[in-house]
Amino acid sequence: MKLRTANQFLNLRLLTLGISFFLLNCWANPLTHPPIECLMKLSNFLCPDKDPFRRWSPAQYLLLLPESSVTISNLTNLSIVETGFVVGTAPLGINFVNVGIDNAPPTQVPVMNGTWRYGLPAKAITGTFWTYGSLHTIYAHIPYERSNTIQVRMGTNHDTDGDGYPDLIVSASPGAGSQGYGYVYRTNSLTKQLTTTPMTTLTDGQTINTYFGSRIGSGDYNGDGYADILISAQAYNGAAGRVYEFLSKGTSGIPSQNLNTGGVADAILDANGGDGRLGTNIASADVNHDGYDDAILASPWDDNLFIFHSKGPNGLLTQNITMADYSYLTIEGIIDNFGNYATVGDVNGDGFQDLIVGEHQYSSLTGRIYVFVSNQGTLPNQPQQFLYPPSDPAPGCAAGGGCRFGTIFLLDYFNSDNCIDLAVGAPTFNSNQGIVFVYHSTCDPISPYPNPPVATLLGPPTTSCNVNNCSFGGNLASGDTNGDGLPDLVIGATGASAGIGDVYLVLNDPNTGFRNMNLSAGGAADSLFSGSIANRNFSLGLQFQDTNADGLQDIVISEPLTTNQVYTFHSIRGTVPASQNLNGGGVTSQTLSPPAGTSLGNTIAELRRKAEGYLWALVAKTKEYFGFI
Repeated sequence: MKLRTANQFLNLRLLTLGISFFLLNCWANPLTHPPIECLMKLSNFLCPDKDPFRRWSPAQYLLLLPESSVTISNLTNLSIVETGFVVGTAPLGINFVNVGIDNAPPTQVPVMNGTWRYGLPAKAITGTFWTYGSLHTIYAHIPYERSNTIQVRMGTNHDTDGDGYPDLIVSASPGAGSQGYGYVYRTNSLTKQLTTTPMTTLTDGQTINTYFGSRIGSGDYNGDGYADILISAQAYNGAAGRVYEFLSKGTSGIPSQNLNTGGVADAILDANGGDGRLGTNIASADVNHDGYDDAILASPWDDNLFIFHSKGPNGLLTQNITMADYSYLTIEGIIDNFGNYATVGDVNGDGFQDLIVGEHQYSSLTGRIYVFVSNQGTLPNQPQQFLYPPSDPAPGCAAGGGCRFGTIFLLDYFNSDNCIDLAVGAPTFNSNQGIVFVYHSTCDPISPYPNPPVATLLGPPTTSCNVNNCSFGGNLASGDTNGDGLPDLVIGATGASAGIGDVYLVLNDPNTGFRNMNLSAGGAADSLFSGSIANRNFSLGLQFQDTNADGLQDIVISEPLTTNQVYTFHSIRGTVPASQNLNGGGVTSQTLSPPAGTSLGNTIAELRRKAEGYLWALVAKTKEYFGFI
C-alpha cells in the first residue's frame, strides 16, 4: 500500500512538471505570447526566443520545481552544528530522501515512520571529518522537488545519543566533603524542552575531597559521531588531580556510572602525584588534524598544560602525564597559574587548530595570553605571540593593577571571516569592577591579535555591587541569539546588583561589530538577566546551546550556590530574549535541578568558546582558597 501511494505521488509530480514545461512554450501559449506574435514569430519580453531551452537557464528550470516537502528538523540556516547527525521529516509514503553535504552527490537515506537520520562526516565511520569552525552546506530533497538547503558552521559535539539534538552536559561539584556528579540532560524534540530527569548520571561516589565534576567537557574522542565526556576530579590524590573519559555507546548514550560501586571509566588520565590539580581546565579539540578530538588538560598550580592525543577509534587511552603528546610549562618558571584557562581555534584561517593559553597571574596579577600557531597540525614549543592587556582605559592593567587579564576568554567568528576572533575577560580590573576586550584576528600567523582591541566593555560601578566587587567579565559565552549568523556575547558578573549577579547580552552588529560599552557611565546591554537571591553565584556557569530543538542557540545560566539550579532562556529569531530579573518576578524558559548533589552548573560542557567560570579560575598560587583540603 505504501509503495502504491509513493508511486501515485511521483506520477502526480511528473504530470505537474510536464504541464509546466508545456506552458513554458510561449509560441503555443496565448497567455504568454499573443497569437499575432506567435504567427509572426516575434519575440517579446516574456519570450525573447522561440527555443525554450535557449531562453531558460538550468537555475530557472529548477525554480519550476515545487517547494521541498522534506524538512531538516534539528538545524536551520546559519546554525552551529552541535551533533554528529542531521534529522528531518518526509511526507507519508516516501521511502527514502536524498541527503548530501557540500558538493558531494546525495545519499539515499531511508525514511522510517516519516523521519530520517543522516550521519555527518565522522572519521571512524566515514573516513572523513569536519574541522571546528568550518562552513558547510547540507541539503535534502525527494525527486522532482527543490532541495531544502542550509549553510552551517561546525561546532563542538554535545549529542551523546545521536538523536540530532545537543544534550546539556553539566556538573554538580560543591567542593570538599561532598560527592560530585556529572549529568546529561537530553533535548526532547517533541516537547521542545530539556528532560527534567538526566539521561546519564556519573559520579566517583566519593565524599573525601576529590572534587569530582570540578570541570566537565565533551568531544568526539573516538570519531564515531557521538559526543563523549571528560570529567575531572582536580583534588584526587591530595591535589594531584585526575580526568576520566566516558564514551558514548551509540543511540543509548553514555551509561550511568558510579566508580565507587563497580562503575568504570573508559580511560583515566592521571597526574604523577604532586599538587598541580590536573583537570582544573579541560578543553577538547582535534589538535593534530586527524579527525579525532584530543584532550587539553591544565595543571595551573604547577604551571603545566598537557595535550593527550586520541588514539583513534578507541579514543583516549589510560595514561599519566609523562606520556602526554605535548607538555607546556610557563616560560619564566614562576608560579603564575599558566594554563588557568586554555582553548583552541583557527586564528590564521589555514584549517588547523591553534592553541591559546592564559596566565592570569603574570606580573603581579596583570595577566597575559599565549598564542601557539599550529604548523599543519603540529604545535610549536614556544608561542608566536604574547597578548598583554591594553593600558586604556584608566587605570589600566599595569603591573600591580591586578586585572587578571586572561582569567577567561573565548574564541568565535565575530566578523565572519575564516580566522577566529578573541574576547578576553579581566574581572578584577579597577578594583574588581571588571572589563572585557574584543580582538579581531588579522589572520597573521605570527601576531594575529593586534592591540588595541576593537571593542572594550566596562562593568557597572563598584558601588552597585557586592562589597564593591562586581567581577564583570568573570565568565563569558558567545552564540547567535537572533539568528543573523553572527555570534553575540553574554558577560557574567557574579557580584553585580548587590551580589544578586547579572548576565549582560550584547549584540554583534552585522555592520559595525561589537560596540564599546561602559555600564558605569550610562551604557546598557541589549538584554539583562539577574539572579534570584544574593550571593548564589548567578552566572558561574554560562553557555550558549540549543535547548529547545529549533536550531537556534539559547542562553544557559547557572545559579549553583544553595539555589542549585540551571536556567535556560530561549533565543528568538530576528530579535532578542526579553530581560528577566529572577529576583523580581522574572521567568525562565526552563529551570533544572539535580536528582542528587548540590552546586548544579558549577561547570557546563563548553562549546570550546567559553570559560569555565571565575571560581575555578581564581584557584590562586597561594592555594589559600582550598586550604582546608
